[in-house]
Amino acid sequence: MADSYLSIANIAGNNFMHQRMVACATQQAHLGSTPGIEDPGVWVSQNSYLWASSPGWGEKWDYALATHPPIEGQPLYDPGQDAAVITDADILATVQALGT
Repeated sequence: MADSYLSIANIAGNNFMHQRMVACATQQAHLGSTPGIEDPGVWVSQNSYLWASSPGWGEKWDYALATHPPIEGQPLYDPGQDAAVITDADILATVQALGT
């Protein structure tokens, strides 16, 4: 199953994913691992649909939502806040690949 455009759009617009990407891009820029990233916050914002379309991310997102149905009286599940869905390793690999 390919990543859906809706999933890619939801990932790109998710606040937690944005913050996690900024954290990674900032760290990698500081370490000198991503010469293509001068201002991590700007880079993450300008490239949100690019990093959100990383292969497999949409499938992971959809699966996480399907396995966490809404429960009345509880906050909605947010895959962007769940580091087991799109892992830190996934984010690091994407930032390193796109930031060079």
